[in-house]
Amino acid sequence: MSARRRGPGSIPTLAIGSVLGVAIVLTVTVLVRDAPYAGQGIGYPGLPSAALYAVLRWVAAVAGGFTVGALVFALFCAAATAQGGIQAPGYRGVRVAELASVVWVLAAVALVPVSAADSAGMSTWRMLRIGGVPALIAAAERPKAWVVAALCAIVVAVLVRFALSWNSVFGLAAVAVVAVIAPAVVGNAGEGPNHDYATGAVILFTAALSVLIGLSWCALAGHRHRADPAAVALMLRRYRIMVVLCVAVMAPTAAILVIILAPPSRFGGWYGRLGVAAVVLLAAHAGLAWSVGRIRADSRWLARLLRIAVVAEFGWLAVSVVMAIQPAPAFARQSFTAQEVFLGFDLPRPPDVWRLLTVWRFDVVLGSASIVLAVAYVAGVVRLRRRGDAWSWRRLVSWLCGCAGLLLVTSSGIGAYGYAMFSMHMAVHMALNMFLPELLVLGAPVTLLLRAVEPAGRDAPQGPREWVLWLMHSRFIRILCHPLVALAVFVVSLYGLYFTSLFDQLIRFHWGHLLMNIHFLLTGYLFYSAIIGIDPGPRRLPHLARLGMLFAVMPFHAFFGVATMSMDSLIGPVFYPELRLPWMTDLMHDQWLGGTVAWISGEIPVLLVVGTLLAQWSRQDRREAARADRHQDRYPEDDELAAYNAMLAQLDHARR
Repeated sequence: MSARRRGPGSIPTLAIGSVLGVAIVLTVTVLVRDAPYAGQGIGYPGLPSAALYAVLRWVAAVAGGFTVGALVFALFCAAATAQGGIQAPGYRGVRVAELASVVWVLAAVALVPVSAADSAGMSTWRMLRIGGVPALIAAAERPKAWVVAALCAIVVAVLVRFALSWNSVFGLAAVAVVAVIAPAVVGNAGEGPNHDYATGAVILFTAALSVLIGLSWCALAGHRHRADPAAVALMLRRYRIMVVLCVAVMAPTAAILVIILAPPSRFGGWYGRLGVAAVVLLAAHAGLAWSVGRIRADSRWLARLLRIAVVAEFGWLAVSVVMAIQPAPAFARQSFTAQEVFLGFDLPRPPDVWRLLTVWRFDVVLGSASIVLAVAYVAGVVRLRRRGDAWSWRRLVSWLCGCAGLLLVTSSGIGAYGYAMFSMHMAVHMALNMFLPELLVLGAPVTLLLRAVEPAGRDAPQGPREWVLWLMHSRFIRILCHPLVALAVFVVSLYGLYFTSLFDQLIRFHWGHLLMNIHFLLTGYLFYSAIIGIDPGPRRLPHLARLGMLFAVMPFHAFFGVATMSMDSLIGPVFYPELRLPWMTDLMHDQWLGGTVAWISGEIPVLLVVGTLLAQWSRQDRREAARADRHQDRYPEDDELAAYNAMLAQLDHARR
């Protein structure tokens, strides 16, 4: 945003926030000196290198937060055109993201070698002098995460210049969220006992925190530039909703992180002090968000509160960065089992029915998503019923069973043992990829949302209904939902994951498990949506072609199961032996069981889908027949049979 158009007070706010953030980062870095490195058992690279790494982390966090928050502001806080185009207030957010993403790229690229040197306890200058960058990047996870962040930031920085529609901004916001999450999952939250809980919590916490700073900055700029009180009131109302949602996500996830990384018995030192500061800042920010929503748009206190919110968020990011680079107190002078390192928990006994039902490890991401989706669906049905509209109880039961199955598969003993055993992992895969998507697709969630949410008026700002319609009719969704594309993704991802080294790389980390589970669920949903989908979407194939598409998948699943059963090499050859389960004595037999599960479970849901597809086909034929009967009763002179007989008579007359 140019200086000529910046509102008064924007530059001082940015300067004060930057000075505060850098001061917090440098102060903590100077005071703790070599303590973080000694706690990790590596050498101290020196104060200049440590300070450079800490400041770059903070710059990348601020730039990433500005980018993500500004894009979210353009999506949800600013009104768009009726055709889904970005208007001036939303484009102001896109412009902020455009400038911030350039800084983000520079900081992320610089952090690749700097984080590699820091991970090795070596000064950056010494590492560059000896030329050890490639080897250190290959040996550590943090520089790899910054490679991912840098690539995503480059994509955003290049494409944001051409983003003029709501759909394009939505896609860039999704890429930006991946970039801010990548470095967070390889820090303290991804290590040691209970890191399965901590990884899920840090994903949600980082995404919500990154939204806040750019969101508040764009709200401040929008308040200074908009002369229309109604537009300002809409922007601030939606800003308040977004901030409350972010704080609602951050509060429980921050509590999970503090309990795991700094338990009461080890709470103290710099980590404990920073945790207290983080709690104070979170409470202050929640109060600010509540106050912003209760102040009139023309009040002079509104801009002041927004400036305070921006400065507080600069401090928030500084505290989160210095906590991320400090070793967690829970890891100090502790020795862990291989299962605690790789899984986050111990599995001392083999699975049985009782343990599968009682050994619960709640999946913070997918488990929470299943609960939220179930509650939102029921709320939509209740809203329809209160309005006097009907909704199929079969769809309600199907959706709730799908959500309950998602919670059971990812958070019960099935999911816990799925982290450690290939056979149980394959059971989770088949459930998420073959069984649960069928139930979720038959729930028709998009249709429910379109019926439960009132459309925006001619001059009213667009809301959730319009956002979903724009997304459903986007070119990307049309391509992704094409039957051939859905079939290709469904099949290729199965072989590409397990018959390459990708599986062994992903299964070592909880974020890898989470990524695979999300992928299984989404690909299955896309595939079944193309076959038995009820929701509006791209033009579907005729029922006979859908049936052929379904039967085309069966040989691929059968061949995969048979190939897995007959392999003489181990899938996951590094991870499973290093796990050292005391009761797992034959890994190849467990892999044979996994192939059997894939073979058998690949056929059962297909038969269920065939029944559903035939039922839909029959209902469509009955509807068409009833429609034809009604048409004939209303227009008897337009009888198709009479017209056909008349045509035959005319042809006979012409021949004579």
